[in-house]
Formats: sequence, structure tokens, C-alpha cells
Amino acid sequence: MKTLKIIGIIILILIVIIIILGLVAPKKYHVERTTVIKAPKDLVFMNVKYWQKWIAWNPWGKQDSTMKITVEGTDGEVGSKYIWVGDPKLTGKGEMVNTGVKENEEMTFHLHFLEPWESESDGYIRVADTDSGTKVSWAFLGKNPFPWNIMMLFMSMDKTIGPDFEKGLALLKSVCEKQAAAVQKFAVKEVDFPGKTYAIIRKTISFNNIQKFYAESFGKIIAAMQKHGAVMTGAPSGIYFSYDEGKGVTDMAAAIPVSRVFEEPGIDTYEIPAGKAYKINYYGPYEKIGDAHIAMDFYFHQNSLKQQIPVVEEYVTDPGSEADSSKWLTVIYYFAK
Repeated sequence: MKTLKIIGIIILILIVIIIILGLVAPKKYHVERTTVIKAPKDLVFMNVKYWQKWIAWNPWGKQDSTMKITVEGTDGEVGSKYIWVGDPKLTGKGEMVNTGVKENEEMTFHLHFLEPWESESDGYIRVADTDSGTKVSWAFLGKNPFPWNIMMLFMSMDKTIGPDFEKGLALLKSVCEKQAAAVQKFAVKEVDFPGKTYAIIRKTISFNNIQKFYAESFGKIIAAMQKHGAVMTGAPSGIYFSYDEGKGVTDMAAAIPVSRVFEEPGIDTYEIPAGKAYKINYYGPYEKIGDAHIAMDFYFHQNSLKQQIPVVEEYVTDPGSEADSSKWLTVIYYFAK
């Protein structure tokens, strides 16, 4: 009995200690880091507002090469989701939900970790003009329910998460400052796009296989055109229906505008009606064309335009007849809803 009494006293003392620790331990946490970026505020906010843009500067994605990211909903709007699945020992599994947007000021989100353990918190990214550039503040905040808040006496959320925020903001700074330089290179023009009918081969492929896909597909389309007596009415083109940075794939078509429709196994017809479009003339090698798309994205963001698929790239210059890649002309067309 004496032993049981001693055990009971020890248990009671431990319970009292736990309660006391729970009372004094922090019940809330707030981790925040800031940086200043030499880029226009609206360009920086474009990279904050859209989940697809997060992929380029998310520090955890850089740590885990296995991470797969999916964006659900209308990106840039409340309710859209950033869903990730990665190595259980590194990044685990979870999602972020856009909970609010104040244009060119703040984006708020709710974070839900699912694996390796479940937790929830809220966060925000705020942007503001300063004399030296755009100030960006990135924060997580949440509650530590009893008795889990006791752990906060022995670990610091600020020291645990803060360095990752610093890495992410450094990546964001690099991305935005490079984009700001790229935007200055290109002029966007509003034009009338003539209606075109294309013979296409459409496929979802990895980014690394785009050039190979073009080489194979254009040859097949041209052979079919000759077989059916169809004439090319414009430059060979790429038509992009989606471009998923998270999965590294694109739904696209190798396309040639044709004088008339014909039927051939494996080749489809696609029509883009006449209408308003936004155009950039890009001169240079294909592997650097991304800067022109960045400039177009920023133009749409600045002018509050909603993009309508697809995106068209017209390959005007034949590399076989012009060896200097700096003279290769690609005309890029975007359409708005």
C-alpha cells in the first residue's frame, strides 16, 4: 500500500507539473521574416498571388526533389489550393488554401499539414512600397493547444521555421529581380488575330521532350498535308493548353495552319477564331523564350486581364535557313476572356 501511495503521489506531482508547464508555455506562435526586392510591387505580388508561381521559390520544394505539386481551383482566387505530396521524412503531405487577396497588398492562406503529423496554421504574405524597393513580409501564425504547447518550452518555432522563410524569400527575390529585368526587354501589343484552322497532333508531354515532339510531329503533319493536297497558310506553331510547373508537363499541340480540313489517323483539326489577342515578338533561341512569357504574364496581371487558353507560339524563322539563333523570330499570342 505504501508503494502504491508513493506512486500515486508521484503521478499527482507529474500532473501538477504538466498543468503548470501548460499554463506558462506559449499558446500561440507567430513566425515572420521580411526582405526587400528591387522589382515593382505588382510584379512581386504576381509571384505571391498565384500558387503556380510559388513553385519557383518554395524553399521546401528545393529540399525535396520527389515533391509533386497540384494546383486546384482558379489560381489567384480565394478557395484555390496548393497541394503537395513529398518524401515523408522531408516534406510530407499537405495543402494550402487561398483565404483572401487584397490586390498588390496581401495574400492570406490556411496551411494544413497531413503527414508526417497533422497540424494547422494560418499565414500571410504582404507587399509594400519602400524607397529601396518592395518590402515582402511572410508569416505563419497559429495556436498550440494544451498539452502540446509544452513542447514550445523546449523548441522554438521561430528558429525551426524562420530559416526556411529566409531561404524562400531569397529565392523569391532572385526570381522577381530576374523577371523585372526580363520584362523590360519586351513590348506587348494588342492586335487582331486572324482566324486560323490548324492540323494538329496533341499530347501531354514532359518539358524536356518538347523539341523531340515537335521534330516528330511536324514531319507527320506535313506528310499528311501533301497526301491530301492541303497547303500551309502560316508558320508552324505550338499551341499550349496547359503548362504545369508542379508536374513538369504540358498539354500541347504541334500545329500547322492549313488551307482546308482533311482526315488522317492521329491528326486532328483545331480552330482558333478571329479576335483580339496580345502579341510579343521574341527574337532568340527557343530555350530562352520563357522571358517573353514572363513579360506577357506580368502584362496580364497589371491590366487585370483573365487569360483564355490556348497560348500560341508561331515559329516564323526556319533554323535550317538561319544559323544565327539571335535572329530567330517567334511570335507569341495570348488571348483574354
